Amino acid sequence: MTPKKILLMAHDVTLAHLGRPLQLAEGLIADGHDVTLAASAESSRFLKNFPARVHTLAPTGKARFIDNLAKGRPVFDFDTLKRFTEEDEALLAALRPDLVIGDFRITLSISARRQQVPYATITNAYWSPAFTPHFVVPNLPMVPILGVGLSQAIFDLVRPLAFAVHAHPMNRLRRHYGLASLGHDLRRIYTDADLALFSDVPEIYGLPPDSEHGGMFLGPIDWSPDLPQPPWWGEIDKTRPVIYVTLGSSGANELLVPVLEGLRQIDAQVIVSTAGAPLPPADSRLFCADYLPGGAAAELADLVICNGGSPTAYQALVRGAPVLGIPGNLDQYLNMHYLEKAGLGMVMRGTQLSATAVTAAAGRLLGEVGFREAACAFAQRASRYQPRARLRQALERLLPGP
Repeated sequence: MTPKKILLMAHDVTLAHLGRPLQLAEGLIADGHDVTLAASAESSRFLKNFPARVHTLAPTGKARFIDNLAKGRPVFDFDTLKRFTEEDEALLAALRPDLVIGDFRITLSISARRQQVPYATITNAYWSPAFTPHFVVPNLPMVPILGVGLSQAIFDLVRPLAFAVHAHPMNRLRRHYGLASLGHDLRRIYTDADLALFSDVPEIYGLPPDSEHGGMFLGPIDWSPDLPQPPWWGEIDKTRPVIYVTLGSSGANELLVPVLEGLRQIDAQVIVSTAGAPLPPADSRLFCADYLPGGAAAELADLVICNGGSPTAYQALVRGAPVLGIPGNLDQYLNMHYLEKAGLGMVMRGTQLSATAVTAAAGRLLGEVGFREAACAFAQRASRYQPRARLRQALERLLPGP
């Protein structure tokens, strides 16, 4: 394929939405394409060595996004989405790319079409309307009050209405620009594009290898910050069990206290990345940093404890380490639903977290050989999926011709 001008837009309300386009961008650059990566100033520390153009987007409103997510409100309102769309269109008009690839930049489904630029979105298959996952009630404010059972029953009843409410601002924006509504299913809002690029594998969804169902499976897009190893890295004893704890950048670090309390009862070394939150006090078995090279940490680990989001969970699994997921939002619960079903880990609810429960779950995941065997088998399957090579196939589909 002749080199193309490609814009990647990372709506980096969490680090995952930066990491996936950044990893794909590096492959596109290696293939000779003219690449621009757009992200907010909050991501600048991770882009210092990026070998192509970087465009700085306006702030994403990360704190408001996380608060809306936690309280079950629509994550973006009409005015915010309109600002994003105007920013998209200005950038697309200035660059005139042959293709734009977005990660959670949902306004591209409007702006790219208006600017007549082919558009692909990086997402996960569990957000595709082509699948029928079990929608576990996330950690909404009603859960601690009503309990999980009643909250789940209510959530099952109102979820279609809730999805419609969450889809409303985007559908209103589409009408504002003279485009048809995408309907009441929020999943259509999140995945509408010329091509959905799934950062996972079809086998997790019970499909045969190399299946296409609602989009193209690229395989897990494995990225971690290009950061130096902390001074204590050489002190890790690789002959003893290692547990890597990283609860992500979306606001779950209050769970660190019961997690670390529970892990103190296990004879293992614990590596903690706080994603910028205050560091807990270290000791002879506890090693902490604000950010770590996640791939290298997962490589050391016999178990990874995370928020259940797909980037960190897959980062563990492609290295043969099972996952203890402590989800908070619906995205994380959807991912862990499939991983737990496949025997690749376990789920714990943060609203019911206790040190005793953490001790029991971590002990089981470390002690039962079946979890490790399943993770190693997954790693072998996932190795057949090369995201950069599959992205080349996607480009041929989206940009036919020489």
